[in-house]
Amino acid sequence: MGESSATASSTRASSEWDWDEEQTDYQRAQPKVKTVMGVDHERWLRYVNHHLLRRKFDLKRLIIVAIAILGLGIIIFEVTHHELYRLAPFEKLGGIGPAERPPALPGQCTTWPVDEKGQYTPSQTHRNASTKLESFAPKGGWKKPAGIKVVALVFYGRKRTVDFLDCYLQQNLAANGGYLDDVRFMVHTDKEEDLQYLKTLLSRRKKHYHILEPGMCSGYGCIWDSVVEDDTIYVKIDDDIIFIHPDAIPQLVHTRIALPHPFAVSANLVNSPLTGYEHFHVGAIHAFRPDPSDKPSHPAAESWRPSDKNPFPRSSLPELDITDLGSINMDDEIYPKRPYYGHPFLLLSDGPFDLMKSPMGLNYLRGSEKGVEHTYGAAWKSWALSSQQQYSLLKNLEDDAMSRYFFGSPLDYPQSANTSAAALKHLPQTTGGPGAEQLYDTQYKRYNLNFVALWGHDIKAQLPIAEDDEQDITVTIPKRTGRPFVIDTRSVVGHLSFYPQHEGVRETDLVDRWRAFANEMICAADNQKKPFDLRCPGF
Repeated sequence: MGESSATASSTRASSEWDWDEEQTDYQRAQPKVKTVMGVDHERWLRYVNHHLLRRKFDLKRLIIVAIAILGLGIIIFEVTHHELYRLAPFEKLGGIGPAERPPALPGQCTTWPVDEKGQYTPSQTHRNASTKLESFAPKGGWKKPAGIKVVALVFYGRKRTVDFLDCYLQQNLAANGGYLDDVRFMVHTDKEEDLQYLKTLLSRRKKHYHILEPGMCSGYGCIWDSVVEDDTIYVKIDDDIIFIHPDAIPQLVHTRIALPHPFAVSANLVNSPLTGYEHFHVGAIHAFRPDPSDKPSHPAAESWRPSDKNPFPRSSLPELDITDLGSINMDDEIYPKRPYYGHPFLLLSDGPFDLMKSPMGLNYLRGSEKGVEHTYGAAWKSWALSSQQQYSLLKNLEDDAMSRYFFGSPLDYPQSANTSAAALKHLPQTTGGPGAEQLYDTQYKRYNLNFVALWGHDIKAQLPIAEDDEQDITVTIPKRTGRPFVIDTRSVVGHLSFYPQHEGVRETDLVDRWRAFANEMICAADNQKKPFDLRCPGF
């Protein structure tokens, strides 16, 4: 995620060969029936011998052509068979074993204990008393500021992640004690199953969930044209946000109010090139590696805790001499082969030296030779780096150690002519928070727009937003206005995948883990979530 980049669709792999019966060269070469009566004997013999030779020649050519066609057909069949198996490995081919219905999305399956038809019977989900989500709310708890409307803008395309994102949105509704007055979905898909899911979801959430009609807009820049209300903070949320800390939205809103000068304020993204390596340096990343097995070794289960799985076996760790990087096949480590569908990542150890033998550690070491841009590029493309960051987040949640993600410091920006004047009236009357305690100024480097807060009047003043809205909002507009783009590091959220990471990440068990976490820790008892897919092979 992520996905999507990229959106999910329902497909069924099938292949049928339809051979056209065409007249062969041999058939076309047959002589028409001729009478021989009254023909000279020698001439008749020459005639017969000539056409017999032609028949022998045509027969030989026919045999060669037939063999060539047969060979080509076998090659095409094998390639097609292999491709179908790669795309839909859950459907047994060739009539071996009981036939299984392919999953809703090629390459998508679940590690949960669904039956052969994909039906799931929920277990008795209970909240584990030993697992808590530490809050850094001010004394007395979070209190929504008066006179300000807070609207979530969900860029929608994929139901699998939005299904449990719904639990986080419900938790953050002002009607439920949170900060969101309204949730608006901006649709960016034409996939029927995803559209139907959203229609059903909205029918159950009519009071607070709405579709923001795109009109003639079909890109990304123009979708900002309609989010320009005064006294309104818009929190843009991508559909593959898989975790939102309960403090994240209140913290972001208070920072947006307390610090009017920056053009936009982002959450602290887990799975982002820039913040990912900040997390690496402050102890939030752990030494996770992909399961080295080639098939599942554990049963289907609803599990999110990394400690539920055995550690990474040291006997399976390749020789990694980090004093001699040339001896390491870095591409195999940073872009590893995916072992099997539904595989986990396993913790090597919590030692700082072992961290350097993980995908993120090795990518960081290679960056010392190839440059920081190469490091960030791989952090955007590698599914393994995305997964390692998310398994580290799961471990930090299990350890109740979310403060590991906090870095930065208070930033004091002098008010200038470009400061958001309309926001000044909402400045808190007292200093000292909440909001703006630990910030990171991106210094006009491009950052991701997966989870960001902006004032409606600020958007209005900068219309039209460029088609590459991420570049415009994080770099171009801040440079043009002299108003920076900042990250509130206390507002922690998880992001599934960027587009290049999508295929690899969805072959892990991460979506299942995030659904299990949401069910246990976030979703209400009457809003428990289920998988959409068939069980992965081997579970």
